[in-house]
Amino acid sequence: MKTVFTILLSIMLALPTTPTQDNGYELTVQVEGIRNRNGYIAIGLFDRHGDFPEGDGLQSKYVEVKGSSVEVVFKGLKEGEYAIAVMHDENGNEEMDYAQNGMPKEGYGFSLNAEGEMGPPSFGEASFKITQNTVQSIDLIYLLR
Repeated sequence: MKTVFTILLSIMLALPTTPTQDNGYELTVQVEGIRNRNGYIAIGLFDRHGDFPEGDGLQSKYVEVKGSSVEVVFKGLKEGEYAIAVMHDENGNEEMDYAQNGMPKEGYGFSLNAEGEMGPPSFGEASFKITQNTVQSIDLIYLLR
């Protein structure tokens, strides 16, 4: 009996206590500063330079606005480099709307609260590494009222 208990204890101690790459990690995205309850918040998670920030990305979430902030969780992520793009789709048309002068009419934001010069930031400017469960807080930017 003592041998069985010792074997079971050894197995339990050998099990990992942090997520393995098989289960992946969780990324919690907190979007703050939503100016109204119209429409949806679209959140795109990207894992490569090529399609950031306007492509399909790795995963995406589209959540109804119910207050001045939302929180979503991406699960099953592998260790690596990621970037996030967020848009407040106020009219629910699933695309960013622009004024005649080219300025975005709707709110937007990026991981690390990165800001580009005369356009969106690059993947490198907005990217962060995931090596454990991670939280990213993003403040939305509204250029037009």
